[in-house]
Amino acid sequence: MSKKSKVTAVQSNGTWEGSYGTMYKYEITFENGDTGEYSSKSKEQTKFVIGTEAEYTYTGGQHPKVKPLYTPAAGGYIPNPERDLKIVKQSCLKAAVELCNSDKIKLNQVLTLADKFVDWINGAGASEGYTTAPKKETTDLPF
Repeated sequence: MSKKSKVTAVQSNGTWEGSYGTMYKYEITFENGDTGEYSSKSKEQTKFVIGTEAEYTYTGGQHPKVKPLYTPAAGGYIPNPERDLKIVKQSCLKAAVELCNSDKIKLNQVLTLADKFVDWINGAGASEGYTTAPKKETTDLPF
């Protein structure tokens, strides 16, 4: 059962050997009266801290157990225009450097070319006459 309460006491209660190595046992007491055993991989557990409110699962019985409630982070893409623009700029700078690598072009010319790439990607270059190269049509079919 999922619960939420303030931690009032944390008492170390020995160790045991598990499949992941030494586990440290703690007896955790909450403000709502729940008390249970929690096993941690680390000697200094930080999941249940006295005075803080914690979300946990409680399994009652002869030997009650508590476990911190894990809420996985929301997956998926979170738009971040500033980060996206930086990625575009890095990519365009790389393309400009590779394009100009064989020529003796100055740094400011490379950066100007990279800025033109960024503008084109963001749609600003269309008004300046930048267009995509027409696709070649081939009739060299393999069959």
